[in-house]
Amino acid sequence: MIEFFGNVKIRVKLLLAFGSIILVSILLTLYAINSISNIIDLQLLTKESENLSLNIERIELAAKEFIYDGYKQKGFQEMGQSEILDKYKTALYSVNESLKSISKNKFLSHAETKRLVDSLYKSSVITTSFEQTRNLLKKRGVRDYGLEGSLRRAIHKIETSKQSYDRVSMLTLRRHEKDFFLRKDLKYQKEFNTTAVAFAEELGKQDNSELIALLSNYRDEFNQVVEIEKEIGLTDKDGKKGQLFAKLQEVRNIIAKAQSQINATVDTKIANSKIWLTTIFLIQFIAATVLAITYSNVLTKVIKEIKTTMSLLAEGIFPPTLKVNTKEEIGQTKIAINQFLDRMKEATSFAEKLGSGKLNATYDERYGRDVLAKALITMQQKLNEADTIQSKINWSNQGTALFNELLKNDTEDIRILGDGILKILVKHIRANQAALYIINTEEQCLERISTYAYGKKRFLDNRINLDSGLIGQCAKEKETIYLKEIPVDYVKITSGLGEATPRNILIVPLKNRDQINGVLEIASLEIFKENKIEFVEKIVETIAAFIANQKATDQTKKLLEESKLKAENLALQEEELRQSSEELLATQEEMLRQRGELESEIKNLKEKLKVFQCQTEVYSSN
Repeated sequence: MIEFFGNVKIRVKLLLAFGSIILVSILLTLYAINSISNIIDLQLLTKESENLSLNIERIELAAKEFIYDGYKQKGFQEMGQSEILDKYKTALYSVNESLKSISKNKFLSHAETKRLVDSLYKSSVITTSFEQTRNLLKKRGVRDYGLEGSLRRAIHKIETSKQSYDRVSMLTLRRHEKDFFLRKDLKYQKEFNTTAVAFAEELGKQDNSELIALLSNYRDEFNQVVEIEKEIGLTDKDGKKGQLFAKLQEVRNIIAKAQSQINATVDTKIANSKIWLTTIFLIQFIAATVLAITYSNVLTKVIKEIKTTMSLLAEGIFPPTLKVNTKEEIGQTKIAINQFLDRMKEATSFAEKLGSGKLNATYDERYGRDVLAKALITMQQKLNEADTIQSKINWSNQGTALFNELLKNDTEDIRILGDGILKILVKHIRANQAALYIINTEEQCLERISTYAYGKKRFLDNRINLDSGLIGQCAKEKETIYLKEIPVDYVKITSGLGEATPRNILIVPLKNRDQINGVLEIASLEIFKENKIEFVEKIVETIAAFIANQKATDQTKKLLEESKLKAENLALQEEELRQSSEELLATQEEMLRQRGELESEIKNLKEKLKVFQCQTEVYSSN
């Protein structure tokens, strides 16, 4: 018996193995489909009942929001429109749709529940109560609209009247009015009317008929507002408002009762479906188990070789090629496995080539459409893209290194340094022409200090106003300007073969800490790629910083020279003062010497005079 089944084709074996349970599977599938469809309908019924409860809550919330605050909106008072009314209508529409869906559901077999749902679907009591309340609120108005607007105008006429009256009485009326609107208590209406009568009697004594008429109008308007407030409802249980909330509560109770009955029905039907599905599944499971045990020995022998091969492959070992002795399904499976092994070997070889750096390796066309082949080819493309990106990074780093090496040189002449910068930059980004401008702070202009064009040096002593041209605009806006449409006469690139208009102009500000030090202009016959623009913008930051440092160094040197010159002048002046002081000291000493001689001579003369006087006296006495 086993040998007989061993010679049967695998297709026949599988048909015999699974054909015996097809009938049970069909029955299970059909019942499962029917049960799933019923469960979906039951879930929809439950969902609709939940939506019904939710939308009733939304109706009540929208109604309360409109009654308490929404009617005060300008759009409603002027045109009868309000977002809250839209919410109410949307929720009401959803309720009606849910009721309609529930009433038509085939599983709604409970007579009492169906009657409740149909009564709600056909009822318009909620809509009628809300419309009546809405119309009353529209009539009542707010601020400058409706009866409250008329009330305010009546108050305004009294307050703006030129007639004299008791302001205290008027303020008392206003306070009673506001207390009523705030607390909705009728005692404030009574106090208002009492105060108004007393106020009118006082005005009657003054024979002030004009104010009496205005006060009477004010009183009438206030009482009209109070009456409509009572009709609307001073509390949530009074008036039209109370009727609306009561109807909503009644509807909520009905829906809760219907929902409870719907949930009970749904739970019962789902439980029955589960029991039948479980029973049929057990029957199928038992039949499949018996058949699986019966045919397992037959199928195990023919797939053992395939299992061994796949196990070796799962362990990462390429197994030997399977021998194909038959052309039935097992033989075809072995052929497919052998083809799979060939594909794996080709994929491994291709991956090894990629790993060794051969990014241009080609995949065998026979297996090019395999999922693994596509993945490896995609990886090859990604590696090529990564190599391209790395090339751009290397290119950028190489250019940065060239500029860093150039800026290391101790070059005091900024023009010579500018020539070197332009030469390296133009050659590195493969542009054709460039110019470097720096800001002349003394003359407030951009001064062209260096140019480059096909290796020919041009010494152009040009100055550009900061407010003119694209160069000035770039310096003023501190942003890069990239032009792809160049005016014919803007600039020419010349060579030994002639001249041509560049296709691209790149103008980049030399910005350092938000301070513009100059502008770099580059012209090219080739389109500037994004990485080249980013490289230029990165380099100009370094150039700007270097120019700023160079300017600071030049300024420092200039200040040092000025300081040195001033020090020398001070030293010279000090020497002159020292010499003058010495000469003055010598003159002073000479004067002191001469003074001493004079004093000595005067002293001698006095002594001689004294001797002479004595001789004269002696002579006179003789």
